[in-house]
Amino acid sequence: MAVTRRATLALLALPACAQGAGLLATLRPGHPRLLTTPAELATLPARLAAEETGRRWRTALLRDADGLLARPPVERRFEARRPVLLPTSREILRRTEALGVAFLLTADPRYAARLAAEMRAAAAYPDWNPSHFLDVAEMTTAFALALDWCHAAWGEADRAMARDAIIAKGLQPGLEGFRQRAFWTRVTHNWALVCMGGLVCGALAVAEDAPMLAAEILSLAIPAARPALASYAPDGAWDEGVAYWDYATQYAVFLMAALDSALGSDQGLSAVPGLAEAWRFRLHLEGPTGRVFNFADGPEGVRNTPALMWLARRYQAPAAAWLIGRAPGVTGTGVLWYQPGGQAPGAMGLPLDARFRHVEVASLRGAWGEPGASWIAFKGGDNAANHGNLDLGTFVMEAGGERFAIDLGADDYALPGYFSPGQRFSYYRNATAGQNALLVDGADQPARATAAITTFRSEPGFARAVADLSAGYPALASARRGIALLDRRVMVVADEVTGSAGRRLRWQMHTRAAVELAGAAAVLRQGAAVLHARILEPAGAVFSLDSAARPPPENPNTGVQRLAVEATGAARILVAFAPGEPVAEDRVAPVRRPVTAWG
Repeated sequence: MAVTRRATLALLALPACAQGAGLLATLRPGHPRLLTTPAELATLPARLAAEETGRRWRTALLRDADGLLARPPVERRFEARRPVLLPTSREILRRTEALGVAFLLTADPRYAARLAAEMRAAAAYPDWNPSHFLDVAEMTTAFALALDWCHAAWGEADRAMARDAIIAKGLQPGLEGFRQRAFWTRVTHNWALVCMGGLVCGALAVAEDAPMLAAEILSLAIPAARPALASYAPDGAWDEGVAYWDYATQYAVFLMAALDSALGSDQGLSAVPGLAEAWRFRLHLEGPTGRVFNFADGPEGVRNTPALMWLARRYQAPAAAWLIGRAPGVTGTGVLWYQPGGQAPGAMGLPLDARFRHVEVASLRGAWGEPGASWIAFKGGDNAANHGNLDLGTFVMEAGGERFAIDLGADDYALPGYFSPGQRFSYYRNATAGQNALLVDGADQPARATAAITTFRSEPGFARAVADLSAGYPALASARRGIALLDRRVMVVADEVTGSAGRRLRWQMHTRAAVELAGAAAVLRQGAAVLHARILEPAGAVFSLDSAARPPPENPNTGVQRLAVEATGAARILVAFAPGEPVAEDRVAPVRRPVTAWG
């Protein structure tokens, strides 16, 4: 039923609910109204049928949903060594998307019935683990979508079951979190968008039955989401890295899409600066091999988030649709938002290089659409960012279809004190020693140091970026690192410091490659690819090689070595990499200049 005039007037009498009550006055009657509308659903079959990718996705989604019909519901299980229910919540949401969108596509009652069984099992859980509110947010999202999408097919008993669970296990714990000023109500990182997105979806799903509660949730959650959405400014990047960009963006889109479809407006959230460019961060931070620059507790492999399809439509960005269109797997929301007409970045003439401010990341690329192209990316940024490491200046590098310079990624979140400032950086993968960063006297960078990219030029023969890393090295007078891509092929890392007399400088990069050393030269082999390295400066410096192995309980870093240059007192360390053949002196002349002159 719709929110009545009497209920709306009662809500308006409560100051805390006034904003939410005003929003609910525009609530779309009936269902479905979350993430889609009946009018949009009417166009979905044609959108999917318009091109091969859409047809493949439809087939894959229905295959997934069919496979779930005979499977038992998910059991309530925590992570092995942490009191975290996320694996359970996420699997239930995945099943909700598959079965729910399959039902919207086909009206086959088997999918709705199977989803009702999934919801009954999860509704019977004693709680959704409110002490780790991400678990609640994801479960609330699943229940909201299931109730909304299957509303017409379910009987009143199942609708009441889902509605009561959303209220008792999702919205009321959320409201209590706001009243207690829980940390997730005040942050600007991924937690804010996941929690607010889940609560808003839940509120909108039950708004006609619990208007006062829904209005209060909307009045609190929408303002709490705005500062987190502002983190995308100015150009769509995310300082928690690509994996958490995926997580945050998926729920940012759940939030905006649900408000728009249910209320007719997203309250201006999609106009927040940076959101229109957010897909660019995901595009440029993926290398030619398909692996991403995985700083900040991230893996090299990241899914092509379904939100990219929504972004493609909302911001008229065909490259975003192309980016997700290559994904081997599909999700229900990806299918629901499917947009034909994706275009590859090369076909669109998009720039090969990119710089992202605030997060301070740069990416230099040899070519679009060539798996063997050269690619180098590095970061400045803020060591104090959520999920951040002491990694100012760290870089990754690809050539010949292989990743030669790697970021080790996260260690086990269950390690003691992994997220405690006092203990996090005692672990190798989070410390400066575990990065492809300059080390000075073996010391860590300060935990609150920041670094800005001060130079960025995208030119065919000499693409480059320079970051001022001085705050990361208080033992030095100044420190700058530049990366360059010469003739779209040869990659260079240049460090330039002052005040280094008597200081032990160590340039290093982590690699899985087999390495042969020859003084100031080295040959790296991985798969069928060969990469030649050469120390251009300082004169007399030679490469060394050691293991990155770590003892338990840390990740052992199996198969990872560190290619290093030790240069005590040096003012400049300049290392070049050429795929397939040794570095030629006539190719590196532009980087012989001081990095302060690269601009």
